[in-house]
Amino acid sequence: MTQRAVEKNTSQSSARDGGGSSPARRRALGYGLLVVLPLLAATVLLVSHGDRPARAAAGSPENHAAAALFFAIAVVVGAARLAGLLAARLGQPQVIGELLAGITLGPTVLDRLAPSVRAWLFPQAAVTGIDALAQLGLVLFMFGVGQEVVRNSRDRSGRDGGLIALTSLVLPFAAGTAIALPLASRFAGAAGDSLTFALFVGCALSITAFPVLARILTDLDLIRTRTGRLSLFSAAIGDGICWLLLTATLLLAQGGDLSSLWRPVLLTLLTAVVLLGPVRAGLARYLVHGDRQPKAAFVLVIAVVGIAGSAGITALLGIHQLIGAFLFGLAWPAALPPETSVVPSLGTMAHLLLPFFFLGFGLSVDLGDLPLTTETLAVACLLTAVAIVTKVGGVALAAHLCGMGRREAATLGLLMNARGLTELVVLGIGHEARLIDGEMFAMLTLVALVTTLMTGPGVRLLAGLRGPGREPTP
Repeated sequence: MTQRAVEKNTSQSSARDGGGSSPARRRALGYGLLVVLPLLAATVLLVSHGDRPARAAAGSPENHAAAALFFAIAVVVGAARLAGLLAARLGQPQVIGELLAGITLGPTVLDRLAPSVRAWLFPQAAVTGIDALAQLGLVLFMFGVGQEVVRNSRDRSGRDGGLIALTSLVLPFAAGTAIALPLASRFAGAAGDSLTFALFVGCALSITAFPVLARILTDLDLIRTRTGRLSLFSAAIGDGICWLLLTATLLLAQGGDLSSLWRPVLLTLLTAVVLLGPVRAGLARYLVHGDRQPKAAFVLVIAVVGIAGSAGITALLGIHQLIGAFLFGLAWPAALPPETSVVPSLGTMAHLLLPFFFLGFGLSVDLGDLPLTTETLAVACLLTAVAIVTKVGGVALAAHLCGMGRREAATLGLLMNARGLTELVVLGIGHEARLIDGEMFAMLTLVALVTTLMTGPGVRLLAGLRGPGREPTP
């Protein structure tokens, strides 16, 4: 009773002394007097005396360019994700949906339905930033592919992959050049003759889309299987040779000499030897077997510098930046402890950025404006048939000779048949160099799309997969 009486008297005294205000009311009064009122006064002064600079900043071109880039990023990532989920529901790998989303957002579809929307979403200022993001996503992804090959290369990939890689290159190349020679007078570009035209068509039919192939393997959960490893190994060798052949073709078209190719070839081989020799040994010694384990942040810096440097070197040599990133992925130690491994985080970033690569092609081509006639459609069907038979049949036969079963060999042939965006990049180079005309560009584009679209369902059918190998995560 005494304690209650004391508390009652204390509260009454406190109310009298504070004028009936509680601590919460006093704090509110303090916020109003010391924070809100000064902010209001400062706002009134700034608005009344600084309205012109504010308007100038709000309407500056830099702000508009930044807003356009970020709106474009939001649209591309969201559209690619939705298209990937839809493709998975339809039994296609997610990468196919992302590819078609990129084409849909370009002049093929969006420009026809709402040209002003396409121009507003992807102005030139945004396209420049998108191209940079696409290149970054590609090199990061190829680094991860190299790591997958290292972690799963303990079987006979080297011996078997050599025959498979050469077969996947030589047969389509020989058939493509044989078909192209009589077509040169009709479909060669302004800068192409029968030789350069035939060489280019042979390269286009020989290519395997390394990034798209790896994405298909990942989406179907086949990248750690023997078939997946062999396909990646063979595609790496074949694509490297194809880029050399393309370089030689461009050099010949420009009036160059084959003898001048020795320098870039030797420099590329030297780069590969250095990366897979001393660089690989040094990274393993420092990151894995060193006395002190470096911190994860420093390991990430080493990985990014190495990926960018290797990609830059091979790009400078005229081969392709993706080969450099892949080689550094082969050189990177696969036995890093989980706390310092950067592969998962870089892989996540690569998957997020790859849709920008697909958008880049979608913005550069208008498939609805392709000049297809009865003649070109017949030639396109012939090219498609030759591309499929030589890739699938040739690779399957080579794999069967290496001891693989018929079903596994046919699966490998279908995987190597995916030409995807890599062939589209090659076609863009040839069309820009005027080695092929618009009609041949259109026909080879159809070959690339058809062969890529048939890969997922065909592999799933042969592998006995009831649905997508890897269910998309929300």
